[in-house]
Amino acid sequence: MKINIFDLEFNCEYFYIHSNTIVEKINFNNRIFYSKYKKFTTPLTPILLKQHQNHDIQLALPLIEEEKVNYLVIEYYQDDWNAFYALVKYLLKSLHIERYFSYRDEKTMLLQIFIPRDNINLEIAYKEVENIKYLLNLKLKKSYKIFPNSNLPKNYNIITLPQKKI
Repeated sequence: MKINIFDLEFNCEYFYIHSNTIVEKINFNNRIFYSKYKKFTTPLTPILLKQHQNHDIQLALPLIEEEKVNYLVIEYYQDDWNAFYALVKYLLKSLHIERYFSYRDEKTMLLQIFIPRDNINLEIAYKEVENIKYLLNLKLKKSYKIFPNSNLPKNYNIITLPQKKI
């Protein structure tokens, strides 16, 4: 099932909806993760997308499908997102990455930067993520997340759908 949101295209057979309670306990690498996202194997409907845009529900999609990745994603939850965004744009330019899509959710203070990758192998994606993470850590120690994350279970590598294009 193809899902188009702004400039992004996802090809997945299921989606997640955020819950206020823990819905799944995941054991991974001697750690326990508690997920608040419930998986639905039905097609994503326009009504659900509209509810997401209105902040009635929070939808997410899997980033990893069959050991392949179509996007690397950087997420940042802070008020000073403009400074972080400027740094990331400079970093991506220095890595010769000129194509990326940026989105902002004012309600949750979330900045998302999607870097398109054409169906690359998961191990290659992990290496690219580690390179970006290393360069970001040289300049900035603030809290950000970058996906796919090899330290998380595959079904924990999910991305909240964007709200507004920057």
